Amino acid sequence: MTRFLALFGALLLIALLLMAGLLAQNGYSLMDPKMTPIVFAAVLVAAYVSWRIDGILKRRDAARIDHPDIPGQSGGFFSPKPSAAQSARAARVAARRKQLIADGKLEAEPEPEKPSEEANAPTRVSQAAPIKDRMAARAERVRRAKEQGKL
Repeated sequence: MTRFLALFGALLLIALLLMAGLLAQNGYSLMDPKMTPIVFAAVLVAAYVSWRIDGILKRRDAARIDHPDIPGQSGGFFSPKPSAAQSARAARVAARRKQLIADGKLEAEPEPEKPSEEANAPTRVSQAAPIKDRMAARAERVRRAKEQGKL
């Protein structure tokens, strides 16, 4: 509630100051009785925006409690951790896949071949890398191009 009131006060103050400044430039006063509906609307908008912001911050706090290993991240779209529904679906798919392989209806995927050390040689390095590393990477690119018949 304290956060809501602080947000409400700050937003209302900003809104009223901006409106008063704009009205003063055009020769009107915000304290004129004719401006009562506009002040009322500003109070309502500040209350609504404060309530929404407070709700978002509460959800983030709750998500941080649920997932303490994700600093500043409340889950959702960019979350590296899958949701419970995604994990359950992945488990069901894996179980179904094993069952189909056991029944002979699906072939098991072969193990991927591990690349050799030669294939792991870097062909691109940072421009900030030492000249020795940059020249070695260039030589590796030229060697591979010759092997592939491009040079």
